[in-house]
Amino acid sequence: MMGQASTSIRLRHAILANDILLVERILHAHPQLVHNPDFKDKSNTSLHLAAQAGLTELAELLISLGHDQTLEVTDYIYSNAGNNQGVSLNTDGRCPLHLAATHHHVDMIELLCTHFPQTVNRVDKEGRTPLLLASGSPITNPRTTTAGGRKLTPQSTEDVRSIETLLKHGADARAQDYRGDTCLHQACAWGNLKAVRVLVQAGADPLCANYAGWNPDAYSLTVQADVYFRNLVAEFEKRRAEETARRNMERKGNGGGRVRLVTEEEEEDDESDYNTGDESSRGRADSGRSNATTELSSGNGLGINVGPRPETWHKLVTK
Repeated sequence: MMGQASTSIRLRHAILANDILLVERILHAHPQLVHNPDFKDKSNTSLHLAAQAGLTELAELLISLGHDQTLEVTDYIYSNAGNNQGVSLNTDGRCPLHLAATHHHVDMIELLCTHFPQTVNRVDKEGRTPLLLASGSPITNPRTTTAGGRKLTPQSTEDVRSIETLLKHGADARAQDYRGDTCLHQACAWGNLKAVRVLVQAGADPLCANYAGWNPDAYSLTVQADVYFRNLVAEFEKRRAEETARRNMERKGNGGGRVRLVTEEEEEDDESDYNTGDESSRGRADSGRSNATTELSSGNGLGINVGPRPETWHKLVTK
């Protein structure tokens, strides 16, 4: 038992050091430790550690060795006993994608969304999806290297690539947590104006209030952010009004009947056919006259049957 505990600790240290060869060697000798939850750290598994640190290559190794499955998640993974099927969750109800989104590891987010698409909109114990966490987690200390020394492209404090990646994989921009806060509430509290615009463009509602009755702009950190957000709201309302007007025009266009104007020559030709022709000609003339004078009675029109002009009826009666 002591030997396995020591091996578990060595495995975690190897993961945090991004020592892929050592991790592979340990798991080859002890395949039952692939998940290796740490009960002293919210039961975070090996993939949680890799996701939190942004160790994409190591995460690919863990997934290839069977870490996590794509089955429906019904419970947390607390131990190495049994088959441990399902996406691993810690005691906060967060899967590895939640941690990757919180720390804005774009490559890791892409990897986990691709392998585990069912986690893109999964909520934790507070009702927060990975997108909600990414929207509300500021980049306060952009990293330039990984734990293993690999150089990274420096991230701006207003980097929105993690948000854009999650949206690309189908994240719900209108999601709300158990307090009613949306991604926009989180982004406004963070003060990331670029994130606010990206979320609004993705369909987030800037007028959606949380369960305390506060709109996202109530959480703006600065006057500049508040003014920027109000401009976005004005733009959003204008676009929504234009869309409503367009739909109303389309509804009116689809609901109205059609009216066809008839020239004097066409009417004289119809009357000539009626006076000189046989019974079939007269039938065609009556049909043409009816179709020419009204098409409103068909479809979704007003149902008004106009009929021939009075002088035409006079001619028919005198005949």
